[in-house]
Amino acid sequence: MIRIIKRGIELILDQERALYIPYYQLLVISDFHLGKSGHFRKEGLQIPRQVSETDITRLDHLVAMYNPKTLLVTGDMFHHHHNMDLEEFRIWRIENKTLEIILVKGNHDKLASIFYEQLAIKLFSIYYEIGDFCFVHEQKDAPDHGKYIFSGHIHPGILLKGPARQRLKLPCFVFDDNTALLPAFSLFTGLYLIQAKTGQEVFAITANRVTAVATF
Repeated sequence: MIRIIKRGIELILDQERALYIPYYQLLVISDFHLGKSGHFRKEGLQIPRQVSETDITRLDHLVAMYNPKTLLVTGDMFHHHHNMDLEEFRIWRIENKTLEIILVKGNHDKLASIFYEQLAIKLFSIYYEIGDFCFVHEQKDAPDHGKYIFSGHIHPGILLKGPARQRLKLPCFVFDDNTALLPAFSLFTGLYLIQAKTGQEVFAITANRVTAVATF
């Protein structure tokens, strides 16, 4: 993990593609896409059930390690329609019933309202604010009020090049003075390779660490 400071508040960047803010006891993830593997199985593709089980286990590990008061998902917590993957999450939710869960709805969060109510998930349609931070799914939807903006949606990745023509694509966090782009939490997602710009800090995520790539 790596610790950085934004707007005077410490942020912890975790190798499980999550962000933890100790001051607010807030665990933040984006693009969980629960149910995506089940969706593809319904379409006849042989996607193993372990995909969603692994993501839920990773979340369980994060909750146990940081003991957050709140889990905040910045969009695409669920992937379209109900399937058995979501039932696995329902069991996990019962076991973690004291954890507050907040969802800023993304373009894939299309389940019926009753489902969110049953799981005690608080919904915010566009953005959620706490202190000097604002969380949205897509950065373009953030209000223009000078707060620090966290977003997801695009599943950012960085291409690293090594000797002997080695090329490695890794998920990443991207920060600048006023915005942060969060990696997709789910392992069952593709990557959109970003082109880092002047003034950005990029942190690549490997299997067991977060590492600073460069400050541009």
